[in-house]
Amino acid sequence: MKNVLTIAGFDPSSGAGITRDLDTFFSLGLHGIAAPTSTVVQGPQGVSDIYPTPLDTFHAMLASIREDMRVDGVKIGVAWDERYVEALSDFLPEYPETPVVVDPVLAAKNGISLLNNNGLKSLIKTVFPKTTVITPNLDEASRITGEKIKTFKDMEGCARALAATGPQAVVIKGGHLKGKPTDLLFDGSDCITWQRKRVDRVIHGTGCILSSLIVSFLVHGYSIKESFLASEGLMDDLVKEGYQISKDGYFYTSSGILNHKLSERWKVLQSMRDAKKRFCLLNPVESIPEVQMNIGYALEGAQGIEDVAAFPGRIGRHEGKVHFKGEPQFGASKHVARLILNFMHYFPSVRSCANMRYDKASIKKAQEKGLIVFSLHGKKKTSSNNERAGNNFDFLMEKTLKEVDNPPDIIYDEGDIGKEPMIRLFARSPHELLRKMEMIAR
Repeated sequence: MKNVLTIAGFDPSSGAGITRDLDTFFSLGLHGIAAPTSTVVQGPQGVSDIYPTPLDTFHAMLASIREDMRVDGVKIGVAWDERYVEALSDFLPEYPETPVVVDPVLAAKNGISLLNNNGLKSLIKTVFPKTTVITPNLDEASRITGEKIKTFKDMEGCARALAATGPQAVVIKGGHLKGKPTDLLFDGSDCITWQRKRVDRVIHGTGCILSSLIVSFLVHGYSIKESFLASEGLMDDLVKEGYQISKDGYFYTSSGILNHKLSERWKVLQSMRDAKKRFCLLNPVESIPEVQMNIGYALEGAQGIEDVAAFPGRIGRHEGKVHFKGEPQFGASKHVARLILNFMHYFPSVRSCANMRYDKASIKKAQEKGLIVFSLHGKKKTSSNNERAGNNFDFLMEKTLKEVDNPPDIIYDEGDIGKEPMIRLFARSPHELLRKMEMIAR
């Protein structure tokens, strides 16, 4: 296991600094180590104060890391002042094969200083020459060089000037220029750019994430150029997945959460593929209603139809065998997705559903097997305002779920004029769903 060290500020809201760096390292299969220079008091509304880590404590942490741990890469963020810069400069390895990425954080978005002038001078003099890549934003790059960046051409000139201070490469984050946000890499010889669509939100900690992504890919053996490209590609995905942790304020994002979502989507689809194989072996053609069948499985915490996987075109029968028209896809069935989402509102652990042909013998067997069965037959409308909704299955199911303490296994209705009677079978997973289906099969 390779280890990556972050030396930066601690953000208690986990939007930036060492908490965000560690999230990135672990999400890319690296072990994260941290030495906080300070505690930055901040949240969705921004930074309100900063408290430096006691200097002797900071020295002790670096000494412990040096003595007991192998460090395969270093990311540096908030450094606070020249004393901390000197300490981390002394700590940095002299050999070039250990990648070091510096995000020269000078101030918070609201202007609160995070590195004083003496600290910046020391950073440029003692740390930049030991650095693989520095990743300033436009304001930071302008302050370091003393030249205001107004155009993309200014970015290129600034990157070359920054490279002259010692780092092997420079990445300038150009999100504050007009037009599409464009980041620029100068690798000592060529300039490479990455452009993305502008989003109408302020995401907290993107600078920290980009720098920790770059050092992670460098540790994995990528070249500087490939690390930049891989990091920017992943940043595009992260920007799309921004979320809020309170009603107002900055948006947040997380490599760990993104990986979890991707992993869960894969698990859901794999579970559905396994269910398809087993369903074909069971071949319960007698359970398929006239309107055909579908099976759905939702992501944990699903919010919309796009979070529920089902089979496109439904499940029918052909020459005495069950017939699938395609592989499971998210958003493939509005009907089954709506059933599951309504159910999850009351019982979040129940994430799978199938509609089956109504059969009195199946209902009787389900009850004999101890399954919880509810009928919607004969339920009355609650008021004249609900006259239309009272005949609607979604409304009746919601009314039923409000009244029960334990999740039903089956909710069925006996149909109406032009409406086929139907069993809706619910379970925690497709595997459990098929097990219940076997229990009640004729």
